[in-house]
Amino acid sequence: MTARYQVVADDLRRLIAAGEYAVGDRLPPETRLAARYQVSTPTLRDALDVLQAEGLIAKFQGRGNFVCRPAERITYPGGTEGLHVVVSVVERAASGELAAHLGESPGAPITEYVCLSHREDGPQVLAHVHVPHAVSGSRVLPAGISPWGDDILGGLMDVSADGSSEVNSYDQVTARFPTGAEAQSLRITARTPVLAIHRTVTAGGGRTVACAHVVLPGIWGEAAFSGDPRGIAAADGKGSAR
Repeated sequence: MTARYQVVADDLRRLIAAGEYAVGDRLPPETRLAARYQVSTPTLRDALDVLQAEGLIAKFQGRGNFVCRPAERITYPGGTEGLHVVVSVVERAASGELAAHLGESPGAPITEYVCLSHREDGPQVLAHVHVPHAVSGSRVLPAGISPWGDDILGGLMDVSADGSSEVNSYDQVTARFPTGAEAQSLRITARTPVLAIHRTVTAGGGRTVACAHVVLPGIWGEAAFSGDPRGIAAADGKGSAR
């Protein structure tokens, strides 16, 4: 049985699509909407949370709920037109799962690049790129062009430990809810689904030389891969692609 808040969300979504509530319009007060749909205020707010997570409305404290302009979709990889990338660089020690993933000992020094991409209406993409000092030789790689950190990863072609210019990557895509830090950085609610893309980069000898973690809000992000379908089928059967 469909939950009552979903029924309300479906009808409000229909009204927005039909133009009854246009972009920039304020929705009726929550008490009036709750009365219209004969639901409690908490149920009505659950419905509004769904629409907010979809990017259809925005809530402003003390002003109410307003219909938003649909956001342009961003396609990974690609789809970077109009994005402004701000990069911060942090030197830190690898620990736990990150160290194991990079094939480094816990505490090994790494460089972390945090890439936050914006459009006029706010942050759109969050990416973390991790490079061990054993690979980069402590050299800070170029940064600031690509929201995915591709310019950083491209610099590894010059500094890979085995001297090989061959660099390969493997992407794994997961749909989930954001962490608290991700929601804060991207200015989304904790109930907004995101696409989390984990990229592992290896040099010619198969050694892991970097990993990147990209987060796209699902309301305007999508992942699209092309290539030999036999390669996709041979990945791991769990939603990964090469």
